[in-house]
Amino acid sequence: MNEFNLNQIRFFKSFIIFALVTLAISLIIMNSSSQKFRVSEIEHSMENQLAMESLDLLYGKSIWFIDENSFEQIYEDNPDIKNLNITKRLPNKLIISFDLYQQLANIIDLRASVETYTVLYENSYIVSTPTIVNTLPIVKIENGPVESGFNGELISLFKTLDNYQYTKQSLQIKYDGEAFNAYYGKTTFQLGEAVDLGKKASILGTYLSDNSCDGTVRFLTSVSTIEDCT
Repeated sequence: MNEFNLNQIRFFKSFIIFALVTLAISLIIMNSSSQKFRVSEIEHSMENQLAMESLDLLYGKSIWFIDENSFEQIYEDNPDIKNLNITKRLPNKLIISFDLYQQLANIIDLRASVETYTVLYENSYIVSTPTIVNTLPIVKIENGPVESGFNGELISLFKTLDNYQYTKQSLQIKYDGEAFNAYYGKTTFQLGEAVDLGKKASILGTYLSDNSCDGTVRFLTSVSTIEDCT
């Protein structure tokens, strides 16, 4: 095959590639600008649980350009969202599912003249509530001040307790400004200061799941206790 024929073949291949790329780009531009492929329907299952107003900003946008970056405002409005999943049902429908951070405990603050209720999440997010969530443990702050890292210690405590079987709503913890006492059934657990609560929870969880002590368990350190059980 002579040089002229080789050059023709190369030119033809280059032309085919150029034509295909041009066609693909043209189709993308046509689809992205087409009214047929613009979002007109959004389906989700969190109607009354989350602030969803910013979803309205997605209506009319090209469905091809919708990705997780399109939901930045949703994340800002709802700190309890861990992540979301987007399903595109062509030509114009979005289906959104949400994974939320875990609610860990009710916190009742008794230090003011009017007690306040909040819910602590695993990502340190705290939201005010009119009353307690009946399925969660209760932490009562009776005196203060509360040191920095207080919520982090509580998160470590409850995340560790998740490894054990116990009735969450039956656990009540009180903080008097210096130390924690936990109450479960007929047992009082003197946990001590807000230090190493994650380690203490490993021992506490065993007691809670066994529920075999009626009396008092005092923590000498984060890994040792003395019992006065009947």
